[in-house]
Amino acid sequence: MSSSKEQVALEILSKTPELLKILEEELSMPNIPMPTMGGHVFWTVLAQANGWTMQQNMFTHHARILDQNNVRVAWGTVNGMYRALDRLLAASTKYKKADCSATNSLESMEQLKKLKELLDLGIITEAEYNEKKKKLLQNI
Repeated sequence: MSSSKEQVALEILSKTPELLKILEEELSMPNIPMPTMGGHVFWTVLAQANGWTMQQNMFTHHARILDQNNVRVAWGTVNGMYRALDRLLAASTKYKKADCSATNSLESMEQLKKLKELLDLGIITEAEYNEKKKKLLQNI
């Protein structure tokens, strides 16, 4: 079947379909999303994850990716598909870091609000507030 790298890429694609544009940029074949019958006859499954499938045609040897509804979302050569999935994995790492950074900023702002409430209630001192505030502001 497949290596785990392709399965991971398909899993990421299933959760973040906006990354499909990376496949479109990498593969030279223009894609029109087209319903298929799932490829149960002339297709070999190369990778599967979360209902998404990468297949290779037994006769023409080209590859395609189907979403969970058996709609073709990308197609091209097998090597091109592997390169595109590698690029998708690299981009998803950057995407996750940016998303994680935004989450950390929001969490830090919430903690800062709670910290200020503790100061206003007299539960912590001004020095404790300033020390913790400085650390939290580094995450924003």
